[in-house]
Amino acid sequence: MWSGGPSNPNNNGPPKYDSDDDYILGVADAAVFYTAYLEHPLSTPRNNSHYTCTQRLSDLLNGHEMVIYNKIRMGSDCFRKLSWLLEQKNLLRSTRNMSVDEQLIIFLTIVCQNESNRETQHQWQHLGATISKYFMVVLNAIYRLRHDFIKPPDFNRIDPLIEASRSKYRHWFDNYVGALDGTHVPCVPPPENAEFTYMLAGREGSAHDARVLESTNETPEKKFHVPPTGKFYLVDSGYANTGCFLAPYRGCTYHLQEYRARRGRPRSERELFNYTHSSIRNCIEQAFGVWKARFCILKIINNYAMQKQTRIPIACAVIHDFIRMYQHDDSFINQYLQDGVPVSEIDPLNTDEDVNQNHNPNRSMEGPRNTASRREMGLMRDKIARTTWQAHGGNNNR
Repeated sequence: MWSGGPSNPNNNGPPKYDSDDDYILGVADAAVFYTAYLEHPLSTPRNNSHYTCTQRLSDLLNGHEMVIYNKIRMGSDCFRKLSWLLEQKNLLRSTRNMSVDEQLIIFLTIVCQNESNRETQHQWQHLGATISKYFMVVLNAIYRLRHDFIKPPDFNRIDPLIEASRSKYRHWFDNYVGALDGTHVPCVPPPENAEFTYMLAGREGSAHDARVLESTNETPEKKFHVPPTGKFYLVDSGYANTGCFLAPYRGCTYHLQEYRARRGRPRSERELFNYTHSSIRNCIEQAFGVWKARFCILKIINNYAMQKQTRIPIACAVIHDFIRMYQHDDSFINQYLQDGVPVSEIDPLNTDEDVNQNHNPNRSMEGPRNTASRREMGLMRDKIARTTWQAHGGNNNR
């Protein structure tokens, strides 16, 4: 073994390498690293845009009002109020990864635009797992607000719609407290199997409205608030005319577009009652149309877990009512809530208006029969129909 040279004197200690050896080892290490890099190059970050989530949010909140409105269906002021409320109630909190505003804007973008996880990752520069995590966090937070915003109406006052109508609806419908109906929201059932004042989500689309209504008293969580005696909800003919539910006459023209199509006035007291009934109850059809148009996620089948799917419609209803409460000049509402416009003209894809086949209903689906209650509601309906017909000229309309 070579052991000479001034930098490596011959001694009994461990061998020491000279500068040439150090250079050779350094080159060898670099060569090994370079070869490893060629075989396994460093991955390029997926979310590498300099336009961060915080910057995008700032631009939306401080930019033109219509930009954020088109994005999340509410203005910047309304957004800040909702964010503040969620933080004040300790339902959301800022984390190292995201502020409360960022969590909320991502959730609203997904439900209003029905964006996929991949699209949301690119837009807000966060990993897919982060997007999924905070979507569920915000969904649960808003779901917990349901009792604050989805509340029964004040049964002791005349409905503002009736109050504003003066002689058109007054006296005959003073005891009206709201309209009741069902609508379909697409969802994917698990492999082994499916301004709102009340909402029950999670029943399969094939369930008849009468059966769904019957199920509202199964648990305290589903409890439907029944108005005092004499007050009533307007329902379509898929429900029984009984209890606190006032249904139209069967076998007579009912929907507003049917009257428009034949270009004629109501020809009898029953038709006049149905026409008036449909004009008032159209508010629930319009509300469903606006609700689905505002939150595009409600129109498209998604693959979320079943619990998440059933909470999304309720969370969207909470946000809808929040907007109605805090954003008074809502151009979206003004665009859709036009007096007398049927839901088929507002939202052509929403065909729920005839889901119960009003002219040929399956009466076996109406639930248990209460003869006394039906007779009482039948007499009330006949009285309203008769007095309304007389007040509008009666025979002069024939």
